[in-house]
Amino acid sequence: MRENNSFTSDGGYGATMIIDRCLSSHLLAAKKEEGQEQEVSNLSSSNVFSEGNPQPYRLISHEPFFNNYIRTIRFQVVVWYVGAVDVMQGRVAAKFRVTLFWNDDGGGNERRNRMTKLESSEWVMQGRQKAVEQKISDEISERTVDIPPLSILNAVSFDIIGKPEVKLLREKTKLMRWTCLYKAVLFQDEYNMRVEKFPHDEHDLCIKLGILAHRGRGNRWDQNRWKLALATEEDSQGSTRVPHGILVDHVKVPNFNHDARRALNFQFVPLGYGASEQSDTDECLEVKMHIYRESNYYDWNIMPLLATLDVVATSLLLLDATAFFQRALVLLNIAFVEIGIRRQLDSLLPSVGYQIKMQSVLNHSFFRLLGLELESSVVYYLSHIRGVSIKHADTIDSITAVISLAHALIMLHVYYKDRRQPMQLFYTGKKMKGPSNSSPAMIGTPTTATLLHRRRQQRLEEELSPCSA
Repeated sequence: MRENNSFTSDGGYGATMIIDRCLSSHLLAAKKEEGQEQEVSNLSSSNVFSEGNPQPYRLISHEPFFNNYIRTIRFQVVVWYVGAVDVMQGRVAAKFRVTLFWNDDGGGNERRNRMTKLESSEWVMQGRQKAVEQKISDEISERTVDIPPLSILNAVSFDIIGKPEVKLLREKTKLMRWTCLYKAVLFQDEYNMRVEKFPHDEHDLCIKLGILAHRGRGNRWDQNRWKLALATEEDSQGSTRVPHGILVDHVKVPNFNHDARRALNFQFVPLGYGASEQSDTDECLEVKMHIYRESNYYDWNIMPLLATLDVVATSLLLLDATAFFQRALVLLNIAFVEIGIRRQLDSLLPSVGYQIKMQSVLNHSFFRLLGLELESSVVYYLSHIRGVSIKHADTIDSITAVISLAHALIMLHVYYKDRRQPMQLFYTGKKMKGPSNSSPAMIGTPTTATLLHRRRQQRLEEELSPCSA
């Protein structure tokens, strides 16, 4: 057993006791022999878990607890579908399954006419916070169990697909599983939905889950006794490659890409909802998916065209100052072409109340053309009215051309600096190009067949290693 301190912005929750699985059973056995009961200090965590990182245990034991011992409500989230992202209203539609695991402490009740041998049974939800066990036998038997009242904290609206399922996984430890499939419209943080860097904007789509009801002191799901945690291997029983949740491989967000290697990030954060006492000490689970916009249309169609028009416009300064009419005519034609491109792009850009990067690039390109037009008229005036020599006029044109090209290069840098490197986001069986570490990184997340193949390879190596030794 080890102790570490975890702190939050309000000063911290104090010491956090982390009980290793191997020691928990011995510790509890010793307590039973001594007949003593101790209260484990409050538990909190701000750790971030992802699919690639193993989960440290916040309270690791599935042994039966005394009533005053801290227990955990453990979450598993599987995301099945993500719809189009509405950056204007800050909303996104999603379909996901939430599964809760906990070791029941007998909070329900049981009524039986007489003890009989039961053939089978099933749990049926009764409202939102109760499940009733229906047993198929000759005798009447009824038992209820309390269900943690899950809340989707950032849901605008939601529907339940099918019906929630409740199952007793282990009779010895009273390990319960509750699972439900949701289809919800989720609102996102306004700051997270800003698109100043369009078309290279990135966002974190978030699902916020928590337990709000009956979390007060002495209530059924007292936050001092029931802490929130992530599901473990013992809970999921190998049903998913990551016990606390995954992003299903076929999920594709319209107009956005996501890094399949990062997938979902899990983080416990202060609640910020409910009564002040509860919101200051309780936590909620944030499940985040990092996405970034597909920008190839703008990167390889619009920007090269604008850069070419800028080079052509700057090359007109090679004409003498006396050819002002030819200069002005071609520059105005280029300006009209850019106006047409701008009108087409404006219909594709998000309509927000602030300037985005693509609009800034278009504005600077148009202003640069008007600047070249103005410079041509000034040079023509100096050479014909003021009597400036052609040599001095050419010098002015050369300086203006250098400034124009430098400005164009700066704008290209401003545009492309936020662009993500091209990535193969889905598994193709190829290795990523370019320099890498000692082990080459695979693209995306391996398929199920690939994972099974790797497991077989590991078993074979383990079986053959004694023989080879």
